[in-house]
Amino acid sequence: MTQDTSKIDSGKTDSSKPDTYRELVSCLEDLVKIYRSLLEVVRREKEILVESRLDELNENNKTKDALLVRIRTLENSRTKLARDLAVLTSSDVDQPRLLEIAANLPVDRGDRLRNMHSVLELLVRRVSEVNKQNEELVQSALRSITGAMEAIKDGLQPASTYEKKGSMASGKTEGGALVSREA
Repeated sequence: MTQDTSKIDSGKTDSSKPDTYRELVSCLEDLVKIYRSLLEVVRREKEILVESRLDELNENNKTKDALLVRIRTLENSRTKLARDLAVLTSSDVDQPRLLEIAANLPVDRGDRLRNMHSVLELLVRRVSEVNKQNEELVQSALRSITGAMEAIKDGLQPASTYEKKGSMASGKTEGGALVSREA
């Protein structure tokens, strides 16, 4: 076990910082909770779209926006904590990866990070899939609405048979012209 890893095991760094590993795990647990909530919200959004309950869609979107703001905040914290832990574990500090950090930790702590990474990866994939389905539903609804609007517009226009299209020649003519002398 290296000196850096022993700092992680003891829960303190040389500067008496709180345990970075525990803070990272706590942040990841919060992210898992929020992503689970987001998954439920996008699933509910799908039901709302299918059943055309537009009044509920607005409320659902507000909830989704609030969750996304919370995710951004937690992601910023996670990134900072991962960098701090990468320094302690001699991992890549510029682009810290949970799996790389986990490989440089004691087995039990590494397994915990790998497990949380897998759970988050699965949740993000599911949220993305359901959200893509929702987007397809919205696009389909927009195409239907656009088609209906075009049909209504075409129905309101008068029939072209009754339109005044011709015009009279407006030149002066000199007397009548004889077409033929034979009758």
